[in-house]
Amino acid sequence: MRNRYILLKIKLLLTAFRQKKITFRKLWNVFLCSAAYRLKTKSSGPAPFILSLELGNECNANCLFCRTEKGVIYDINPAKPSTGGIPKGKMPFDMACAILNQVKDDVLIAVLYTNGEPLLYKDLSSLIRCATEHRVLTLVATNGLLLNKKNIQEMLEGGLDAIKIQLSGFTQDTYRVQIRYGNVERLKENIRLLAAMKQAGGFHTVIMVDYILYAYNRHQLAEARAFCRDLGVLFNVRPGNPKGGLEDKEAPQSTEELPLKISCDWLWKGMQVNFNGDILQCCDGVVYSGAKTYATFKIGVTDVRTVWNGPAARGMRQVITQKGRGAIPLCAQCYRTGVAFKW
Repeated sequence: MRNRYILLKIKLLLTAFRQKKITFRKLWNVFLCSAAYRLKTKSSGPAPFILSLELGNECNANCLFCRTEKGVIYDINPAKPSTGGIPKGKMPFDMACAILNQVKDDVLIAVLYTNGEPLLYKDLSSLIRCATEHRVLTLVATNGLLLNKKNIQEMLEGGLDAIKIQLSGFTQDTYRVQIRYGNVERLKENIRLLAAMKQAGGFHTVIMVDYILYAYNRHQLAEARAFCRDLGVLFNVRPGNPKGGLEDKEAPQSTEELPLKISCDWLWKGMQVNFNGDILQCCDGVVYSGAKTYATFKIGVTDVRTVWNGPAARGMRQVITQKGRGAIPLCAQCYRTGVAFKW
């Protein structure tokens, strides 16, 4: 369950060099964080090199494995299921910019999504521009249903480095198995529009279609691949939810044991910030009620670097190193083997 996105990473690195978004200091920070993970030290590099921001958690698609038909976000904490699902909200633009400003010299990439649809965030293009001005790579993942000329142009002109678009079928009957609210023909037109506008404007943005593979949509994989090839966009295949969860339409794909002996590299490489400023151990923390926070970011008060190697973060790394993932409730149920699966 580790999706490495090799081609995407290569293209992002080439883009970073061309856009002068890579410095020796950033590469040194990547090395220090990676070495700390390998050595399992309590402290990591001076700052994360991946910054993941949950700008908001509303969504227009309501995928079956993510939320109910009415949009209630599933709580993945089996011990403390919240009656109303995970709370919803949006990160203030000033907060997002303040966090970026603190780590701009060391962070390599800002991942501007977590659980919701980023195109519903009205300040998305402004935040992309903010990151570009700070010479930080940006990546957005979207269901693509809201792509239009206006927001495409704003993102491209803002300097967006990569956009990842979810696809889970090539015809409507297959696509709607996972996506409650969405039309795949409209989505395909939106992808065509994005590719055409990028080419016409000579923008550097990397476009990648992420095909979420299940048994029910495997027969349309070749069509989706050909579609992307014709448009000149990257095509990636990644496994769907290993627990199934498609309202009994798909059996669980993984029969392997949970990777409890693998120390996830999230704790040493990436920082996740919830829409309310909670700094969490990983991206899944945003849908896990009661997840232990490192701190809650407050503008003008919180120092992200201090939190990154503070007592809470150091203690979490020590626990997962000495006792394994099974000692941390959120990690104990996770099928992922590292941060590469998320971005």
